[in-house]
Amino acid sequence: MYFISTNSPTNSVSLKEAVDHCMAPDGGMYMPKSLPAIPKALFNNISDMSLKEIAYVAITSLLGDDVPPEELKTIVDSAFAFDAPLRKLDDNIYVLELFHGPTLTFKDYGARFMAHLMRFLDRQKPDTTRNVLVATTGNTGGATANGFYGLDGVNVAVLYPKGRLNRTQISQFTSLGENIHPLEVAGTVEDCKNLIQQAMADPTLTASNLTGANSINIARLLPQIAFPMHAYARLREAGISNADKAVYSMPCGNLSNLVGTVMAKRMGLPTGKLIAATNTNDQLSKLMSGAPDNDRKQTPRHTMAPSIDMSFPSGWPRLKKLYDGKLDDMAEDIIAAPPTSDMQIAETIKELRQQFNYTIDPHGAVAYCAAKELATPNVPMVIFATGHPAKQLDIMTKITGEPLELPVQLMRFMTVKRHATIIPPTLPALRKHILSLK
Repeated sequence: MYFISTNSPTNSVSLKEAVDHCMAPDGGMYMPKSLPAIPKALFNNISDMSLKEIAYVAITSLLGDDVPPEELKTIVDSAFAFDAPLRKLDDNIYVLELFHGPTLTFKDYGARFMAHLMRFLDRQKPDTTRNVLVATTGNTGGATANGFYGLDGVNVAVLYPKGRLNRTQISQFTSLGENIHPLEVAGTVEDCKNLIQQAMADPTLTASNLTGANSINIARLLPQIAFPMHAYARLREAGISNADKAVYSMPCGNLSNLVGTVMAKRMGLPTGKLIAATNTNDQLSKLMSGAPDNDRKQTPRHTMAPSIDMSFPSGWPRLKKLYDGKLDDMAEDIIAAPPTSDMQIAETIKELRQQFNYTIDPHGAVAYCAAKELATPNVPMVIFATGHPAKQLDIMTKITGEPLELPVQLMRFMTVKRHATIIPPTLPALRKHILSLK
Protein backbone atom coordinates (compact mmCIF):
# COMPACT_ATOMS: atom_id res chain seq x y z
CA MET A 1 0.00 0.00 0.00
CA TYR A 2 1.23 3.49 -0.89
CA PHE A 3 0.24 6.67 0.90
CA ILE A 4 -0.37 10.14 -0.50
CA SER A 5 -0.67 13.61 0.98
CA THR A 6 -4.08 15.21 1.45
CA ASN A 7 -2.58 18.22 -0.32
CA SER A 8 -1.30 16.37 -3.39
CA PRO A 9 -1.98 12.94 -4.94
CA THR A 10 1.16 12.95 -7.07
CA ASN A 11 3.85 11.77 -4.65
CA SER A 12 3.42 8.34 -3.08
CA VAL A 13 5.39 7.13 -0.07
CA SER A 14 5.80 3.80 1.69
CA LEU A 15 4.09 2.77 4.92
CA LYS A 16 7.30 3.33 6.87
CA GLU A 17 7.78 6.84 5.52
CA ALA A 18 4.16 7.76 6.22
CA VAL A 19 4.39 6.46 9.79
CA ASP A 20 7.82 7.95 10.47
CA HIS A 21 7.09 11.47 9.24
CA CYS A 22 3.34 11.80 9.99
CA MET A 23 3.03 14.92 7.87
CA ALA A 24 3.94 15.13 4.20
CA PRO A 25 6.57 17.67 3.09
CA ASP A 26 3.78 19.80 1.59
CA GLY A 27 2.05 20.03 4.99
CA GLY A 28 -0.65 17.49 4.18
CA MET A 29 -1.64 14.39 6.12
CA TYR A 30 -1.06 10.91 4.77
CA MET A 31 -3.91 8.76 3.49
CA PRO A 32 -3.96 5.40 1.69
CA LYS A 33 -3.62 5.97 -2.04
CA SER A 34 -6.64 3.73 -2.54
CA LEU A 35 -9.12 1.90 -0.34
CA PRO A 36 -9.40 -1.76 -1.31
CA ALA A 37 -12.70 -3.58 -1.01
CA ILE A 38 -13.02 -5.86 2.00
CA PRO A 39 -13.54 -9.48 0.87
CA LYS A 40 -17.26 -10.26 0.73
CA ALA A 41 -16.60 -13.37 2.79
CA LEU A 42 -16.02 -11.15 5.81
CA PHE A 43 -19.47 -9.59 5.62
CA ASN A 44 -21.09 -12.96 4.88
CA ASN A 45 -19.61 -14.46 8.05
CA ILE A 46 -19.09 -11.37 10.17
CA SER A 47 -21.59 -12.31 12.88
CA ASP A 48 -19.33 -15.22 13.81
CA MET A 49 -16.17 -13.11 13.98
CA SER A 50 -14.57 -11.39 16.96
CA LEU A 51 -13.28 -7.81 17.00
CA LYS A 52 -9.74 -9.14 16.72
CA GLU A 53 -10.61 -11.27 13.68
CA ILE A 54 -12.46 -8.43 11.96
CA ALA A 55 -9.57 -6.05 12.58
CA TYR A 56 -7.08 -8.51 11.12
CA VAL A 57 -9.04 -8.95 7.87
CA ALA A 58 -9.69 -5.22 7.50
CA ILE A 59 -6.10 -4.15 8.20
CA THR A 60 -4.67 -6.95 6.05
CA SER A 61 -6.71 -5.55 3.15
CA LEU A 62 -4.79 -2.30 3.60
CA LEU A 63 -1.32 -3.44 4.66
CA GLY A 64 -1.07 -6.98 3.37
CA ASP A 65 1.80 -6.11 1.03
CA ASP A 66 3.76 -4.20 3.66
CA VAL A 67 3.72 -6.50 6.69
CA PRO A 68 4.02 -10.30 6.57
CA PRO A 69 0.79 -12.04 7.66
CA GLU A 70 2.25 -13.60 10.80
CA GLU A 71 3.76 -10.27 11.88
CA LEU A 72 0.54 -8.40 11.19
CA LYS A 73 -1.44 -10.94 13.18
CA THR A 74 0.87 -10.46 16.15
CA ILE A 75 0.49 -6.68 15.89
CA VAL A 76 -3.30 -6.86 15.64
CA ASP A 77 -3.58 -9.40 18.45
CA SER A 78 -1.55 -7.10 20.70
CA ALA A 79 -3.60 -4.03 19.80
CA PHE A 80 -7.02 -5.68 20.04
CA ALA A 81 -6.37 -7.68 23.20
CA PHE A 82 -9.59 -6.44 24.85
CA ASP A 83 -13.17 -6.49 23.62
CA ALA A 84 -15.58 -3.66 22.78
CA PRO A 85 -19.05 -4.83 23.90
CA LEU A 86 -22.19 -3.55 22.17
CA ARG A 87 -24.74 -2.78 24.91
CA LYS A 88 -28.44 -2.58 24.13
CA LEU A 89 -30.13 0.25 26.02
CA ASP A 90 -33.54 0.27 24.38
CA ASP A 91 -35.23 -0.74 21.15
CA ASN A 92 -32.89 0.36 18.38
CA ILE A 93 -30.41 2.11 20.74
CA TYR A 94 -27.01 0.52 21.27
CA VAL A 95 -23.77 1.72 22.85
CA LEU A 96 -20.44 0.51 21.49
CA GLU A 97 -18.10 0.53 24.50
CA LEU A 98 -14.62 1.29 23.23
CA PHE A 99 -13.08 1.89 26.65
CA HIS A 100 -12.09 -1.48 28.08
CA GLY A 101 -8.37 -1.15 27.43
CA PRO A 102 -5.57 -0.34 29.89
CA THR A 103 -6.27 3.41 29.96
CA LEU A 104 -10.04 3.20 29.41
CA THR A 105 -10.27 4.96 26.04
CA PHE A 106 -10.75 3.98 22.40
CA LYS A 107 -7.27 5.36 21.78
CA ASP A 108 -5.76 2.30 23.45
CA TYR A 109 -6.38 0.32 20.25
CA GLY A 110 -4.65 2.77 17.95
CA ALA A 111 -1.79 3.53 20.34
CA ARG A 112 -0.94 -0.14 20.85
CA PHE A 113 -1.23 -0.86 17.13
CA MET A 114 1.07 2.04 16.34
CA ALA A 115 3.62 1.03 18.99
CA HIS A 116 3.89 -2.56 17.76
CA LEU A 117 3.85 -1.53 14.09
CA MET A 118 6.69 0.92 14.71
CA ARG A 119 8.69 -1.74 16.51
CA PHE A 120 8.29 -3.97 13.45
CA LEU A 121 9.28 -1.15 11.05
CA ASP A 122 12.33 -0.29 13.17
CA ARG A 123 13.82 -3.76 12.94
CA GLN A 124 15.67 -2.61 9.83
CA LYS A 125 17.66 -0.19 12.04
CA PRO A 126 17.86 -1.88 15.44
CA ASP A 127 20.38 0.60 16.88
CA THR A 128 18.24 3.66 16.16
CA THR A 129 16.32 5.44 18.93
CA ARG A 130 12.90 6.77 17.95
CA ASN A 131 11.51 9.86 19.72
CA VAL A 132 7.71 9.96 19.78
CA LEU A 133 5.86 13.23 20.46
CA VAL A 134 2.23 13.38 21.51
CA ALA A 135 -0.08 16.20 22.61
CA THR A 136 -2.97 15.37 24.89
CA THR A 137 -6.09 16.70 26.57
CA GLY A 138 -6.18 13.55 28.67
CA ASN A 139 -6.85 10.36 26.74
CA THR A 140 -4.21 10.35 24.01
CA GLY A 141 -1.29 10.86 26.39
CA GLY A 142 -2.19 7.98 28.67
CA ALA A 143 -2.95 5.61 25.79
CA THR A 144 0.26 6.45 23.91
CA ALA A 145 2.45 6.29 27.01
CA ASN A 146 1.08 2.89 27.97
CA GLY A 147 1.27 1.59 24.41
CA PHE A 148 4.98 2.41 24.17
CA TYR A 149 5.93 1.93 27.82
CA GLY A 150 9.05 -0.17 28.27
CA LEU A 151 9.77 -0.63 24.55
CA ASP A 152 13.49 -0.58 23.80
CA GLY A 153 14.74 2.15 21.50
CA VAL A 154 11.73 4.46 21.97
CA ASN A 155 11.29 7.66 23.99
CA VAL A 156 7.85 9.22 24.35
CA ALA A 157 7.40 12.90 25.22
CA VAL A 158 3.84 13.64 26.35
CA LEU A 159 2.94 17.33 26.02
CA TYR A 160 -0.09 18.47 27.99
CA PRO A 161 -1.53 21.93 28.75
CA LYS A 162 -1.09 23.28 32.26
CA GLY A 163 -4.25 23.18 34.36
CA ARG A 164 -6.44 21.33 31.86
CA LEU A 165 -6.14 17.67 32.95
CA ASN A 166 -7.41 16.04 36.10
CA ARG A 167 -5.28 14.03 38.50
CA THR A 168 -6.29 10.60 37.18
CA GLN A 169 -5.54 11.61 33.58
CA ILE A 170 -2.12 13.00 34.46
CA SER A 171 -1.19 9.98 36.54
CA GLN A 172 -1.66 7.65 33.56
CA PHE A 173 1.56 8.93 32.02
CA THR A 174 3.44 10.70 34.84
CA SER A 175 3.51 7.56 37.00
CA LEU A 176 5.31 5.37 34.46
CA GLY A 177 8.89 6.64 34.27
CA GLU A 178 11.50 4.78 32.17
CA ASN A 179 11.03 5.85 28.53
CA ILE A 180 7.98 8.08 29.17
CA HIS A 181 8.71 11.81 29.59
CA PRO A 182 5.77 14.07 30.62
CA LEU A 183 6.06 17.75 29.64
CA GLU A 184 3.65 20.26 31.17
CA VAL A 185 3.32 23.12 28.69
CA ALA A 186 2.42 26.59 29.95
CA GLY A 187 -0.22 27.03 27.25
CA THR A 188 -3.18 25.38 25.52
CA VAL A 189 -3.49 22.01 23.80
CA GLU A 190 -3.29 23.93 20.52
CA ASP A 191 0.12 25.20 21.66
CA CYS A 192 1.12 21.60 22.34
CA LYS A 193 0.04 20.46 18.87
CA ASN A 194 1.73 23.42 17.22
CA LEU A 195 4.97 22.67 19.08
CA ILE A 196 4.95 19.12 17.75
CA GLN A 197 4.39 20.28 14.17
CA GLN A 198 7.21 22.81 14.53
CA ALA A 199 9.53 20.17 15.97
CA MET A 200 8.77 17.75 13.14
CA ALA A 201 9.78 20.47 10.64
CA ASP A 202 12.87 21.64 12.56
CA PRO A 203 16.05 20.81 10.60
CA THR A 204 18.13 20.76 13.80
CA LEU A 205 16.04 17.81 15.01
CA THR A 206 16.26 15.79 11.78
CA ALA A 207 18.66 13.29 13.33
CA SER A 208 16.38 12.77 16.35
CA ASN A 209 14.01 10.42 14.47
CA LEU A 210 10.88 12.30 15.52
CA THR A 211 7.45 10.76 15.06
CA GLY A 212 4.09 12.22 16.04
CA ALA A 213 1.62 9.94 17.80
CA ASN A 214 -1.58 11.96 17.64
CA SER A 215 -4.28 11.04 15.15
CA ILE A 216 -2.29 12.87 12.46
CA ASN A 217 -0.25 9.65 12.29
CA ILE A 218 -1.85 7.21 9.88
CA ALA A 219 -0.86 4.31 12.13
CA ARG A 220 -3.16 5.65 14.83
CA LEU A 221 -6.08 5.91 12.43
CA LEU A 222 -6.06 2.60 10.55
CA PRO A 223 -7.26 0.36 13.41
CA GLN A 224 -10.38 2.48 13.82
CA ILE A 225 -11.91 1.18 10.60
CA ALA A 226 -12.63 -1.99 12.59
CA PHE A 227 -14.93 -0.28 15.13
CA PRO A 228 -18.07 0.17 12.97
CA MET A 229 -17.46 -3.23 11.36
CA HIS A 230 -17.44 -4.81 14.81
CA ALA A 231 -20.66 -2.98 15.75
CA TYR A 232 -22.28 -4.24 12.54
CA ALA A 233 -21.15 -7.79 13.38
CA ARG A 234 -22.72 -7.62 16.82
CA LEU A 235 -25.99 -6.27 15.38
CA ARG A 236 -26.03 -9.15 12.90
CA GLU A 237 -25.22 -11.60 15.70
CA ALA A 238 -28.21 -10.24 17.66
CA GLY A 239 -30.47 -10.93 14.67
CA ILE A 240 -31.15 -7.27 13.81
CA SER A 241 -32.63 -7.56 10.33
CA ASN A 242 -31.85 -4.02 9.23
CA ALA A 243 -28.31 -3.88 10.59
CA ASP A 244 -27.13 -2.65 7.19
CA LYS A 245 -29.13 0.56 7.75
CA ALA A 246 -27.66 1.27 11.19
CA VAL A 247 -26.81 4.88 11.99
CA TYR A 248 -23.50 5.52 13.76
CA SER A 249 -23.23 8.52 16.07
CA MET A 250 -19.81 9.52 17.39
CA PRO A 251 -18.34 12.41 19.38
CA CYS A 252 -16.16 14.43 17.03
CA GLY A 253 -13.06 16.25 18.17
CA ASN A 254 -10.24 15.54 15.73
CA LEU A 255 -12.59 13.31 13.64
CA SER A 256 -10.54 10.10 13.69
CA ASN A 257 -13.56 7.86 14.35
CA LEU A 258 -15.59 9.67 11.72
CA VAL A 259 -12.80 9.32 9.15
CA GLY A 260 -12.29 5.67 10.10
CA THR A 261 -16.01 4.96 9.69
CA VAL A 262 -16.16 6.67 6.30
CA MET A 263 -13.16 4.56 5.24
CA ALA A 264 -14.93 1.40 6.43
CA LYS A 265 -18.00 2.42 4.44
CA ARG A 266 -15.87 2.95 1.32
CA MET A 267 -14.32 -0.48 1.84
CA GLY A 268 -17.72 -2.17 1.82
CA LEU A 269 -19.37 -1.79 5.22
CA PRO A 270 -23.13 -1.31 4.73
CA THR A 271 -24.36 1.60 6.86
CA GLY A 272 -26.98 4.25 7.16
CA LYS A 273 -26.13 7.85 7.96
CA LEU A 274 -23.15 8.84 10.09
CA ILE A 275 -23.82 11.44 12.78
CA ALA A 276 -21.00 13.82 13.68
CA ALA A 277 -21.73 14.95 17.24
CA THR A 278 -20.02 18.00 18.70
CA ASN A 279 -20.15 20.21 21.77
CA THR A 280 -20.49 24.00 21.65
CA ASN A 281 -17.01 24.29 20.13
CA ASP A 282 -18.62 23.07 16.93
CA GLN A 283 -16.37 23.83 13.97
CA LEU A 284 -17.28 20.83 11.84
CA SER A 285 -20.72 22.01 10.80
CA LYS A 286 -19.19 25.34 9.71
CA LEU A 287 -16.52 23.55 7.67
CA MET A 288 -19.13 21.26 6.11
CA SER A 289 -21.12 24.37 5.19
CA GLY A 290 -18.17 25.77 3.26
CA ALA A 291 -16.41 27.95 5.84
CA PRO A 292 -12.71 28.51 5.09
CA ASP A 293 -10.46 25.99 6.80
CA ASN A 294 -7.43 28.23 7.15
CA ASP A 295 -8.60 30.04 10.30
CA ARG A 296 -7.23 27.92 13.13
CA LYS A 297 -6.54 30.55 15.78
CA GLN A 298 -9.84 30.46 17.67
CA THR A 299 -9.43 29.50 21.33
CA PRO A 300 -11.82 26.67 22.23
CA ARG A 301 -14.28 27.09 25.09
CA HIS A 302 -13.98 24.76 28.07
CA THR A 303 -16.93 22.35 28.21
CA MET A 304 -18.02 19.21 30.02
CA ALA A 305 -16.70 17.19 27.05
CA PRO A 306 -13.09 18.43 27.10
CA SER A 307 -11.64 15.87 24.68
CA ILE A 308 -13.63 17.48 21.87
CA ASP A 309 -12.82 21.06 22.84
CA MET A 310 -11.07 21.78 19.55
CA SER A 311 -10.50 25.05 17.73
CA PHE A 312 -9.94 23.09 14.52
CA PRO A 313 -10.47 19.36 13.89
CA SER A 314 -7.10 18.07 12.69
CA GLY A 315 -8.76 15.21 10.79
CA TRP A 316 -10.68 17.60 8.52
CA PRO A 317 -8.15 17.42 5.64
CA ARG A 318 -8.55 13.63 5.57
CA LEU A 319 -12.33 13.79 5.68
CA LYS A 320 -12.35 16.40 2.95
CA LYS A 321 -9.94 14.32 0.85
CA LEU A 322 -12.20 11.27 1.08
CA TYR A 323 -14.88 13.31 -0.71
CA ASP A 324 -12.45 15.09 -3.06
CA GLY A 325 -13.55 18.36 -1.51
CA LYS A 326 -17.18 17.85 -2.59
CA LEU A 327 -19.13 18.99 0.46
CA ASP A 328 -22.49 18.06 -1.05
CA ASP A 329 -21.30 14.45 -1.36
CA MET A 330 -20.07 14.56 2.23
CA ALA A 331 -23.49 15.72 3.39
CA GLU A 332 -25.06 12.70 1.68
CA ASP A 333 -23.24 10.44 4.16
CA ILE A 334 -22.70 12.61 7.23
CA ILE A 335 -25.12 14.62 9.34
CA ALA A 336 -23.50 17.44 11.29
CA ALA A 337 -25.63 17.36 14.43
CA PRO A 338 -26.58 20.55 16.29
CA PRO A 339 -23.98 21.25 19.00
CA THR A 340 -24.68 19.77 22.42
CA SER A 341 -24.57 22.16 25.38
CA ASP A 342 -23.21 21.38 28.84
CA MET A 343 -26.78 21.42 30.15
CA GLN A 344 -27.79 18.80 27.57
CA ILE A 345 -24.75 16.68 28.44
CA ALA A 346 -25.68 16.72 32.13
CA GLU A 347 -29.35 16.00 31.44
CA THR A 348 -28.46 13.09 29.14
CA ILE A 349 -26.17 11.48 31.71
CA LYS A 350 -28.86 11.77 34.39
CA GLU A 351 -31.55 10.46 32.02
CA LEU A 352 -29.59 7.35 31.08
CA ARG A 353 -28.83 6.57 34.72
CA GLN A 354 -32.48 6.93 35.70
CA GLN A 355 -34.05 5.26 32.67
CA PHE A 356 -31.58 2.45 31.94
CA ASN A 357 -29.31 2.33 35.00
CA TYR A 358 -26.47 3.03 32.59
CA THR A 359 -23.67 5.52 33.12
CA ILE A 360 -22.15 7.13 30.05
CA ASP A 361 -19.29 9.61 29.95
CA PRO A 362 -19.79 13.23 28.76
CA HIS A 363 -18.40 12.52 25.26
CA GLY A 364 -20.68 9.53 24.80
CA ALA A 365 -23.51 11.72 26.07
CA VAL A 366 -22.81 14.17 23.23
CA ALA A 367 -23.15 11.32 20.72
CA TYR A 368 -26.30 9.97 22.43
CA CYS A 369 -27.95 13.40 22.51
CA ALA A 370 -27.27 13.91 18.80
CA ALA A 371 -28.55 10.42 17.93
CA LYS A 372 -31.73 10.88 19.94
CA GLU A 373 -32.44 14.19 18.25
CA LEU A 374 -31.89 12.75 14.77
CA ALA A 375 -33.32 9.27 15.33
CA THR A 376 -35.28 7.52 12.58
CA PRO A 377 -38.04 5.08 13.65
CA ASN A 378 -37.09 1.38 13.47
CA VAL A 379 -33.47 2.11 12.51
CA PRO A 380 -30.69 0.89 14.84
CA MET A 381 -28.62 3.69 16.38
CA VAL A 382 -25.07 2.87 17.47
CA ILE A 383 -23.49 5.31 19.92
CA PHE A 384 -19.69 5.37 20.12
CA ALA A 385 -18.74 5.52 23.82
CA THR A 386 -15.11 6.53 23.51
CA GLY A 387 -14.08 6.78 27.16
CA HIS A 388 -14.95 5.32 30.56
CA PRO A 389 -16.99 7.70 32.77
CA ALA A 390 -14.27 7.61 35.44
CA LYS A 391 -11.87 9.30 33.00
CA GLN A 392 -13.90 12.49 33.66
CA LEU A 393 -14.25 11.90 37.38
CA ASP A 394 -14.64 15.51 38.52
CA ILE A 395 -17.20 16.33 35.83
CA MET A 396 -19.17 13.12 36.42
CA THR A 397 -19.28 13.70 40.19
CA LYS A 398 -20.50 17.24 39.63
CA ILE A 399 -23.28 16.02 37.31
CA THR A 400 -24.45 12.98 39.27
CA GLY A 401 -23.76 14.18 42.80
CA GLU A 402 -22.37 10.75 43.55
CA PRO A 403 -18.84 9.36 43.66
CA LEU A 404 -17.83 6.94 40.91
CA GLU A 405 -15.89 3.83 41.75
CA LEU A 406 -12.47 3.94 40.12
CA PRO A 407 -11.78 0.94 37.86
CA VAL A 408 -8.67 -1.09 38.59
CA GLN A 409 -7.07 0.31 35.42
CA LEU A 410 -7.05 3.77 36.99
CA MET A 411 -6.24 2.70 40.53
CA ARG A 412 -2.94 1.18 39.48
CA PHE A 413 -1.68 4.58 38.28
CA MET A 414 -2.52 6.41 41.50
CA THR A 415 0.02 4.70 43.73
CA VAL A 416 3.17 6.21 42.16
CA LYS A 417 3.69 9.97 41.96
CA ARG A 418 6.24 11.59 39.70
CA HIS A 419 6.52 15.17 38.53
CA ALA A 420 6.51 16.45 34.96
CA THR A 421 9.05 18.78 33.40
CA ILE A 422 7.53 22.24 32.92
CA ILE A 423 8.34 24.08 29.68
CA PRO A 424 7.10 27.28 28.00
CA PRO A 425 5.21 26.88 24.71
CA THR A 426 8.29 27.56 22.58
CA LEU A 427 10.19 25.41 20.11
CA PRO A 428 13.62 26.11 21.72
CA ALA A 429 12.34 24.72 25.02
CA LEU A 430 10.99 21.56 23.39
CA ARG A 431 14.10 21.20 21.23
CA LYS A 432 16.34 21.34 24.32
CA HIS A 433 14.34 18.56 25.95
CA ILE A 434 14.32 16.33 22.85
CA LEU A 435 18.08 16.68 22.41
CA SER A 436 18.58 15.64 26.05
CA LEU A 437 16.84 12.30 25.55
CA LYS A 438 19.06 9.23 25.32
